[in-house]
Amino acid sequence: MKIKQLTILLILIFTSCSNSPTNSSNQTAPALSAVIDYSPVSPEVGTQVSLDAIGSQDDQNIGYDVNWSFTGKPSGSSASITGSTQENASFTPDVAGDYVVELEISNSSESVSDTETTTITVTPINQSAIELSGTISSDSTLTDIFSDPSEPDYMVTGNLDIEAVLTIDPGVVIHVQQDLGIDINGSGILKADGETDNKIVITGEDQSANGFWRGLNVYSNSVENSISNAEISYGGSISAGTYFESATITIDRAKLQLSYVTISNSGGYGIQTRRDESEFPMQDMTFETNDLGHAYIHTDQMGYFDNGSMFDGGYVFVYSGDTSSDMNIANLNGAKYQIMTKSDFEHSVTIEQGTEFEFAADAGLDINSGAVIIAQGTASEKIVFTGVSKVPGAWKGIYIGSNSVDNILEHVDISYGGSSENRTYFDKSNMVIDLAKVTLRNVSISGSDGYGIETRRDGSTFNIENSSFSDNEFSDMYIHPTQVGFIDDQTNFNGGDVEVYSGDTEDSGSVTWSKLNNGTYYFSQTVTIENEVTIDAGAYFEMGTDVNLIVSGSTTGGASVIEAVGSAADPITFTGRSKVKGAWGGIRISSASVDNIMDHVLIEYGGGKDLATYMDAGNLGVYNDGYLTLSNSFIENSANYGVIVRTGRDAQLNGSNISYSNNDNDNLYNY
Repeated sequence: MKIKQLTILLILIFTSCSNSPTNSSNQTAPALSAVIDYSPVSPEVGTQVSLDAIGSQDDQNIGYDVNWSFTGKPSGSSASITGSTQENASFTPDVAGDYVVELEISNSSESVSDTETTTITVTPINQSAIELSGTISSDSTLTDIFSDPSEPDYMVTGNLDIEAVLTIDPGVVIHVQQDLGIDINGSGILKADGETDNKIVITGEDQSANGFWRGLNVYSNSVENSISNAEISYGGSISAGTYFESATITIDRAKLQLSYVTISNSGGYGIQTRRDESEFPMQDMTFETNDLGHAYIHTDQMGYFDNGSMFDGGYVFVYSGDTSSDMNIANLNGAKYQIMTKSDFEHSVTIEQGTEFEFAADAGLDINSGAVIIAQGTASEKIVFTGVSKVPGAWKGIYIGSNSVDNILEHVDISYGGSSENRTYFDKSNMVIDLAKVTLRNVSISGSDGYGIETRRDGSTFNIENSSFSDNEFSDMYIHPTQVGFIDDQTNFNGGDVEVYSGDTEDSGSVTWSKLNNGTYYFSQTVTIENEVTIDAGAYFEMGTDVNLIVSGSTTGGASVIEAVGSAADPITFTGRSKVKGAWGGIRISSASVDNIMDHVLIEYGGGKDLATYMDAGNLGVYNDGYLTLSNSFIENSANYGVIVRTGRDAQLNGSNISYSNNDNDNLYNY
């Protein structure tokens, strides 16, 4: 149907003018011009938009047909044009955004047409956020109302208690008024799962300073509780309850799955718990600008952090407690764990490379019987155990009471421990090894206010390889004679001591006492050799007051043996801690083994006490049926005899090239 009916008058004009048209009609071609008018100019979602084509141009009144159509609509729109073939049409927008409208006018008999397009921008409904307060007692869903992420869809105007299933759709923005909170109670379930490009946002109505609203408190232990692809910020304005600090999320005897969530701008902690019953595994989290710390958790909950999460520095605080199952402790990218009192490992715990622990005053870490610690860093990403304060004695230290062969510390730094005795009968130290097993490889132990490492009994086994000790107030190590052979010659003692207290070696087998790299053996009490001991060239021993080194006679494993073979360039030295005559007792050989040998050895400043019943004092004594080959050696500065041999009881000294100097009594006395 034509919009306009016209009377067409055909006039034939004959003319001889040169500019006359050459077509048979001798008529000017008709023209159409489409023009669109619409109202209102700035429509909102749900408001009808009127379309008007009456302003279109038809200069020769040939008439035209009309067709309205959309050439573009916002994603998700199902709007359509009513009266699409009329001059006056309309549509009702259902989604905010740009609607591209096209008008075509045409006359088919004249083969003419024209089109025009225009873009009509539709804005969201100008309405306020939906207010939330009180109790949600039936299953409910919060939907995304406004597409603008700066506009809140919901406003929490009173404390909100969730007693049913609350589902929050992707894109929902919730603002919370000052000091109010959202509680997921025992019968409630929270399902707040956003999307990567359409996150859920829960924040304060005012975002000018950290800690505007109280926070999200979870008391429900449903495994369905979940928050993902979300941003939760500006919580932690006031305490979450008795025994709690302020926090953005408080989890109390509850369960909550967290993934791809940013927790920021808390006036207290990002996350906090008070007990060990809560479970909140996390994946790819982000923690930023939280005033008290990113988290405040139980020892058992360290395993919930993953190595995909990111931190802007700061701490995850661990207040105390025991493990309840095997766990992996992840490297906090940018943050550190701060142990506030004492943490007990009762299970197998693996610590990832690069993980850092700082301990508060007198706090410590115990690896108890039945537990396993696997702490393997790398040269570039060491695992660190240190004090919050970087001074000797800033924290207690590490106690290892586990005898698992799997215990290992590799590329680990331990520093500034030794604040107090770690156990009864122990002194201060960075590490205690008590009837335990552990491998220490590429470990640095420094800055203790007591010992670097100490043991109290002979039941511990520990291998020390390529490690380093420095600046420990007492000796670097305090160990039993059975443990001397656990130290390699690559570990650097930086001028420090390995202190060996009283006791016997194992009564069978063989062991090597290495030359300490830049270190000294200090025998603070008498030591008895009951197995086969080989001493490396260059080993240096200092002896305390009245201390003797005894190579015993027959034992259950057979005669003990000492093989101390140095060289001219690298002699083995036995001397007093004090460089005065009689500073220590001396060496007594009671073993009859013909393998006993001392070559290129210096023995000095002994003779401070009798070597045995019926044997006077001296630097070196061969007792009863003892046997010793002594060659290329120096016997000096004894407070009594240089060497004394009880030949009357079949003692034998096979000596050659022995140099004596400044001994108070005979250099060699046979009796």
